[in-house]
Amino acid sequence: MSASVTVSAPRNYDKAYKEARAILRHHGKSYYFSTCLFPKDLQRATSALYAFVRLPDEIVDSSPQSTPEEVAATREKLLEFLEDWRGAYANQDSNSEVLNFAAHIFHERGVPFKYSEDFLAAMIQDTHQTRYQTYADLEGYMYGSASCVGLMMSHIIGYSDEKALKYATQLGNAMQLTNFLRDIDEDYQLRRRVYMPQDELEQFGLSDNDIANRDFSPKFKAFMEFQSQRAHRLYDESNEGIKLLNPDGRFAVAMASTLYRAILDKLDAQDKNPFAKRAATSLPEKLLLVGKARKIAKA
Repeated sequence: MSASVTVSAPRNYDKAYKEARAILRHHGKSYYFSTCLFPKDLQRATSALYAFVRLPDEIVDSSPQSTPEEVAATREKLLEFLEDWRGAYANQDSNSEVLNFAAHIFHERGVPFKYSEDFLAAMIQDTHQTRYQTYADLEGYMYGSASCVGLMMSHIIGYSDEKALKYATQLGNAMQLTNFLRDIDEDYQLRRRVYMPQDELEQFGLSDNDIANRDFSPKFKAFMEFQSQRAHRLYDESNEGIKLLNPDGRFAVAMASTLYRAILDKLDAQDKNPFAKRAATSLPEKLLLVGKARKIAKA
Protein backbone atom coordinates (compact mmCIF):
# COMPACT_ATOMS: atom_id res chain seq x y z
CA MET A 1 0.00 0.00 0.00
CA SER A 2 1.32 3.42 -0.93
CA ALA A 3 2.52 5.67 1.90
CA SER A 4 1.91 8.81 -0.19
CA VAL A 5 -1.61 9.32 1.19
CA THR A 6 -1.83 12.16 3.67
CA VAL A 7 -4.00 11.29 6.67
CA SER A 8 -5.24 14.22 8.66
CA ALA A 9 -5.44 14.09 12.45
CA PRO A 10 -8.64 12.46 13.77
CA ARG A 11 -11.52 14.79 14.49
CA ASN A 12 -11.42 13.70 18.12
CA TYR A 13 -7.64 13.71 18.35
CA ASP A 14 -7.41 14.31 22.11
CA LYS A 15 -10.09 11.72 22.84
CA ALA A 16 -8.34 9.17 20.64
CA TYR A 17 -5.02 9.85 22.35
CA LYS A 18 -6.58 9.43 25.80
CA GLU A 19 -8.18 6.15 24.74
CA ALA A 20 -4.89 4.85 23.32
CA ARG A 21 -3.06 5.93 26.47
CA ALA A 22 -5.65 4.14 28.62
CA ILE A 23 -5.14 0.93 26.63
CA LEU A 24 -1.40 1.19 27.20
CA ARG A 25 -1.77 1.94 30.91
CA HIS A 26 -4.13 -0.99 31.44
CA HIS A 27 -2.42 -3.68 29.40
CA GLY A 28 1.25 -2.72 29.33
CA LYS A 29 2.45 -1.77 32.79
CA SER A 30 6.16 -1.93 31.94
CA TYR A 31 5.69 -0.27 28.56
CA TYR A 32 3.60 2.50 30.12
CA PHE A 33 6.25 3.17 32.77
CA SER A 34 8.90 3.37 30.04
CA THR A 35 6.92 5.65 27.74
CA CYS A 36 6.54 8.19 30.53
CA LEU A 37 10.24 8.89 29.92
CA PHE A 38 9.56 10.02 26.35
CA PRO A 39 8.86 13.67 25.47
CA LYS A 40 5.16 14.36 24.90
CA ASP A 41 5.21 13.93 21.14
CA LEU A 42 6.77 10.48 21.44
CA GLN A 43 4.35 9.56 24.22
CA ARG A 44 1.50 10.25 21.82
CA ALA A 45 3.09 8.30 18.99
CA THR A 46 4.00 5.26 21.08
CA SER A 47 0.54 5.20 22.67
CA ALA A 48 -0.98 5.03 19.19
CA LEU A 49 1.33 2.20 18.18
CA TYR A 50 0.69 0.22 21.37
CA ALA A 51 -3.08 0.55 21.00
CA PHE A 52 -2.82 -0.56 17.37
CA VAL A 53 -0.94 -3.76 18.27
CA ARG A 54 -2.93 -4.47 21.44
CA LEU A 55 -6.40 -4.41 19.87
CA PRO A 56 -5.86 -7.42 17.56
CA ASP A 57 -3.86 -9.19 20.26
CA GLU A 58 -6.93 -8.91 22.49
CA ILE A 59 -9.11 -10.34 19.73
CA VAL A 60 -6.91 -13.45 19.70
CA ASP A 61 -6.47 -13.84 23.46
CA SER A 62 -10.05 -13.09 24.51
CA SER A 63 -11.82 -15.17 21.87
CA PRO A 64 -12.69 -18.85 22.52
CA GLN A 65 -10.83 -21.12 20.11
CA SER A 66 -11.78 -24.61 21.26
CA THR A 67 -13.53 -25.61 18.06
CA PRO A 68 -12.79 -25.10 14.34
CA GLU A 69 -15.82 -22.79 14.19
CA GLU A 70 -14.47 -20.61 17.00
CA VAL A 71 -11.04 -20.46 15.34
CA ALA A 72 -12.67 -19.43 12.07
CA ALA A 73 -14.68 -16.72 13.88
CA THR A 74 -11.52 -15.29 15.48
CA ARG A 75 -9.73 -15.31 12.14
CA GLU A 76 -12.68 -13.48 10.59
CA LYS A 77 -12.54 -10.81 13.31
CA LEU A 78 -8.84 -10.29 12.61
CA LEU A 79 -9.44 -10.03 8.87
CA GLU A 80 -12.14 -7.43 9.55
CA PHE A 81 -9.68 -5.54 11.76
CA LEU A 82 -7.11 -5.66 8.93
CA GLU A 83 -9.59 -4.22 6.46
CA ASP A 84 -10.61 -1.54 8.93
CA TRP A 85 -6.94 -0.68 9.44
CA ARG A 86 -6.32 -0.49 5.70
CA GLY A 87 -9.25 1.88 5.43
CA ALA A 88 -7.93 4.07 8.23
CA TYR A 89 -4.46 4.14 6.66
CA ALA A 90 -5.92 5.13 3.29
CA ASN A 91 -7.86 7.96 4.98
CA GLN A 92 -11.22 6.26 4.60
CA ASP A 93 -12.18 7.27 8.13
CA SER A 94 -12.48 4.10 10.20
CA ASN A 95 -15.20 3.93 12.83
CA SER A 96 -12.37 3.47 15.34
CA GLU A 97 -10.84 6.79 16.33
CA VAL A 98 -7.88 4.86 17.77
CA LEU A 99 -7.15 3.37 14.34
CA ASN A 100 -7.52 6.79 12.72
CA PHE A 101 -5.10 8.12 15.33
CA ALA A 102 -2.63 5.29 14.64
CA ALA A 103 -2.86 5.86 10.88
CA HIS A 104 -2.11 9.55 11.39
CA ILE A 105 0.98 8.65 13.44
CA PHE A 106 2.15 6.08 10.84
CA HIS A 107 2.06 8.73 8.12
CA GLU A 108 3.48 11.47 10.31
CA ARG A 109 6.45 9.32 11.37
CA GLY A 110 6.98 7.48 8.10
CA VAL A 111 6.35 4.01 9.52
CA PRO A 112 6.31 1.46 6.64
CA PHE A 113 2.82 0.01 6.26
CA LYS A 114 4.25 -3.47 5.57
CA TYR A 115 5.32 -3.82 9.20
CA SER A 116 1.72 -3.46 10.32
CA GLU A 117 0.55 -6.09 7.83
CA ASP A 118 3.32 -8.47 8.93
CA PHE A 119 2.28 -7.96 12.55
CA LEU A 120 -1.36 -8.74 11.78
CA ALA A 121 -0.30 -11.81 9.80
CA ALA A 122 1.35 -13.11 12.99
CA MET A 123 -1.87 -12.50 14.92
CA ILE A 124 -3.77 -14.51 12.32
CA GLN A 125 -1.10 -17.23 12.57
CA ASP A 126 -1.85 -17.48 16.29
CA THR A 127 -5.36 -18.69 15.49
CA HIS A 128 -4.16 -21.89 13.87
CA GLN A 129 -0.53 -22.56 14.83
CA THR A 130 0.12 -23.56 18.43
CA ARG A 131 3.48 -25.35 18.14
CA TYR A 132 6.91 -24.50 16.67
CA GLN A 133 9.32 -27.28 15.80
CA THR A 134 12.57 -25.26 15.94
CA TYR A 135 13.79 -21.93 17.22
CA ALA A 136 14.17 -20.80 13.61
CA ASP A 137 10.45 -21.51 13.16
CA LEU A 138 9.69 -19.51 16.28
CA GLU A 139 11.84 -16.63 15.01
CA GLY A 140 9.61 -16.50 11.95
CA TYR A 141 6.60 -15.94 14.19
CA MET A 142 8.47 -13.50 16.46
CA TYR A 143 9.40 -11.38 13.46
CA GLY A 144 5.74 -10.52 12.97
CA SER A 145 4.60 -10.53 16.59
CA ALA A 146 7.52 -8.65 18.16
CA SER A 147 10.35 -7.60 15.83
CA CYS A 148 7.93 -5.62 13.65
CA VAL A 149 6.88 -3.67 16.73
CA GLY A 150 10.52 -2.81 17.40
CA LEU A 151 10.97 -1.80 13.77
CA MET A 152 7.89 0.43 13.89
CA MET A 153 9.17 1.98 17.13
CA SER A 154 12.53 2.69 15.48
CA HIS A 155 10.79 4.73 12.78
CA ILE A 156 8.68 6.54 15.36
CA ILE A 157 11.75 7.50 17.42
CA GLY A 158 14.11 8.01 14.48
CA TYR A 159 17.64 6.68 14.07
CA SER A 160 21.02 7.69 12.70
CA ASP A 161 22.03 4.39 11.09
CA GLU A 162 20.11 1.59 9.36
CA LYS A 163 21.89 -0.85 11.67
CA ALA A 164 19.44 0.32 14.35
CA LEU A 165 16.81 -1.85 12.67
CA LYS A 166 18.84 -5.01 13.22
CA TYR A 167 19.15 -4.21 16.90
CA ALA A 168 15.44 -3.40 17.11
CA THR A 169 14.70 -6.86 15.74
CA GLN A 170 16.90 -8.42 18.43
CA LEU A 171 15.25 -6.42 21.21
CA GLY A 172 11.82 -7.45 19.98
CA ASN A 173 12.91 -11.09 20.07
CA ALA A 174 14.41 -10.68 23.55
CA MET A 175 11.20 -9.21 24.93
CA GLN A 176 9.00 -11.77 23.21
CA LEU A 177 11.10 -14.69 24.42
CA THR A 178 10.92 -13.24 27.94
CA ASN A 179 7.13 -13.12 27.61
CA PHE A 180 7.06 -16.73 26.44
CA LEU A 181 9.15 -17.90 29.42
CA ARG A 182 7.04 -15.97 31.92
CA ASP A 183 3.75 -17.15 30.37
CA ILE A 184 4.54 -20.82 29.68
CA ASP A 185 1.83 -21.94 32.10
CA GLU A 186 -0.81 -19.40 31.08
CA ASP A 187 -0.29 -19.94 27.36
CA TYR A 188 -0.89 -23.66 27.74
CA GLN A 189 -3.64 -23.71 30.35
CA LEU A 190 -5.73 -20.94 28.75
CA ARG A 191 -4.92 -21.33 25.06
CA ARG A 192 -3.18 -24.70 24.62
CA ARG A 193 -0.22 -22.94 23.03
CA VAL A 194 3.40 -24.03 23.45
CA TYR A 195 5.82 -21.47 22.09
CA MET A 196 8.93 -23.30 23.30
CA PRO A 197 10.62 -25.07 20.34
CA GLN A 198 9.66 -28.72 20.27
CA ASP A 199 13.14 -29.95 19.33
CA GLU A 200 14.71 -28.06 22.24
CA LEU A 201 12.18 -29.49 24.69
CA GLU A 202 13.14 -32.93 23.39
CA GLN A 203 16.86 -32.16 23.84
CA PHE A 204 16.18 -31.69 27.57
CA GLY A 205 14.03 -34.82 27.79
CA LEU A 206 10.81 -32.81 27.98
CA SER A 207 7.52 -32.64 26.12
CA ASP A 208 4.26 -30.73 26.12
CA ASN A 209 3.08 -33.07 28.89
CA ASP A 210 5.58 -31.54 31.31
CA ILE A 211 3.99 -28.14 30.66
CA ALA A 212 0.45 -29.50 30.79
CA ASN A 213 1.14 -31.21 34.14
CA ARG A 214 3.13 -28.26 35.53
CA ASP A 215 5.96 -30.68 36.21
CA PHE A 216 8.89 -28.50 37.29
CA SER A 217 11.77 -30.97 37.37
CA PRO A 218 15.57 -30.50 37.28
CA LYS A 219 15.30 -31.09 33.52
CA PHE A 220 12.76 -28.29 33.19
CA LYS A 221 14.92 -25.96 35.29
CA ALA A 222 17.88 -26.65 32.98
CA PHE A 223 15.68 -25.92 29.98
CA MET A 224 14.58 -22.61 31.52
CA GLU A 225 18.21 -21.69 32.18
CA PHE A 226 19.09 -22.41 28.54
CA GLN A 227 16.28 -20.20 27.26
CA SER A 228 16.99 -17.47 29.81
CA GLN A 229 20.63 -17.25 28.75
CA ARG A 230 19.51 -16.94 25.12
CA ALA A 231 17.28 -14.03 26.09
CA HIS A 232 20.09 -12.37 28.07
CA ARG A 233 22.37 -12.58 25.02
CA LEU A 234 19.70 -10.92 22.90
CA TYR A 235 19.39 -8.07 25.43
CA ASP A 236 23.18 -7.60 25.50
CA GLU A 237 23.34 -7.47 21.72
CA SER A 238 20.31 -5.23 21.21
CA ASN A 239 21.38 -2.70 23.85
CA GLU A 240 24.38 -1.93 21.65
CA GLY A 241 21.98 -0.36 19.15
CA ILE A 242 20.28 2.09 21.51
CA LYS A 243 22.95 4.69 20.79
CA LEU A 244 21.85 4.65 17.13
CA LEU A 245 18.38 5.95 18.04
CA ASN A 246 17.60 9.65 18.21
CA PRO A 247 18.67 10.99 21.63
CA ASP A 248 15.18 11.81 22.94
CA GLY A 249 14.14 8.15 22.59
CA ARG A 250 17.13 6.33 24.03
CA PHE A 251 16.30 6.48 27.74
CA ALA A 252 12.77 5.12 27.33
CA VAL A 253 13.95 2.23 25.12
CA ALA A 254 16.73 1.42 27.60
CA MET A 255 14.12 1.46 30.36
CA ALA A 256 11.84 -0.92 28.46
CA SER A 257 14.76 -3.26 27.81
CA THR A 258 15.81 -3.14 31.47
CA LEU A 259 12.29 -3.72 32.81
CA TYR A 260 11.65 -6.69 30.57
CA ARG A 261 15.04 -8.17 31.36
CA ALA A 262 14.19 -7.85 35.04
CA ILE A 263 11.40 -10.39 34.49
CA LEU A 264 14.14 -12.95 33.90
CA ASP A 265 15.59 -11.99 37.29
CA LYS A 266 12.17 -12.45 38.87
CA LEU A 267 12.01 -15.93 37.34
CA ASP A 268 15.45 -16.60 38.83
CA ALA A 269 14.11 -15.55 42.23
CA GLN A 270 11.46 -18.27 42.02
CA ASP A 271 14.03 -20.90 41.02
CA LYS A 272 13.18 -20.41 37.32
CA ASN A 273 9.81 -22.06 37.95
CA PRO A 274 7.20 -20.50 35.62
CA PHE A 275 4.44 -22.53 37.30
CA ALA A 276 5.00 -20.98 40.76
CA LYS A 277 3.51 -17.59 39.90
CA ARG A 278 3.56 -15.02 37.12
CA ALA A 279 6.87 -13.17 37.35
CA ALA A 280 6.43 -9.39 37.50
CA THR A 281 8.22 -6.34 38.87
CA SER A 282 6.59 -4.01 41.39
CA LEU A 283 6.58 -0.22 41.06
CA PRO A 284 9.37 0.20 43.70
CA GLU A 285 11.45 -2.36 41.78
CA LYS A 286 10.83 -0.49 38.54
CA LEU A 287 11.99 2.75 40.14
CA LEU A 288 15.18 1.08 41.35
CA LEU A 289 16.00 0.13 37.76
CA VAL A 290 15.88 3.71 36.43
CA GLY A 291 19.56 4.33 37.15
CA LYS A 292 20.60 1.15 35.37
CA ALA A 293 18.58 2.11 32.32
CA ARG A 294 20.09 5.59 32.31
CA LYS A 295 23.59 4.11 32.17
CA ILE A 296 22.61 1.92 29.21
CA ALA A 297 21.12 4.91 27.39
CA LYS A 298 24.33 6.92 27.88
CA ALA A 299 26.73 4.12 26.95
